[in-house]
Amino acid sequence: MRAGEIHELRRTQRYMIQGLEHTFLFDDDYIRSTACKDEVDQAILDVLYMAGPAGKLPRNIALELAEYKINPWNVTQRIRRMNKRLDRHIAKAVAEKRGLKWVLTNWAHHNWGATKEELTETVTR
Repeated sequence: MRAGEIHELRRTQRYMIQGLEHTFLFDDDYIRSTACKDEVDQAILDVLYMAGPAGKLPRNIALELAEYKINPWNVTQRIRRMNKRLDRHIAKAVAEKRGLKWVLTNWAHHNWGATKEELTETVTR
């Protein structure tokens, strides 16, 4: 297959997933496995989930994750890469900027804290 054909197949797959969004269950395990490359990415998402709708500045996230020795610029770049990976698969973003702070998107926050049963209940409604 040529690169153009692969690109078209991925685009078609994304459209199908968007249309069937309420049929699929995207829990936190799926988000972690798709968007996160390593434990640092997972730790960033955990910090953002705990921050809630108020969000966190990249420097505060870096301070909370001092054991990983990352700086604020690395936090921002990692979030952007996670968004890119998730967008490539299901056309969703895991985090967004609100002002200077990063927060989980409403979709990701809802799915992050939900159990499979809760997500199944939401789908059947």
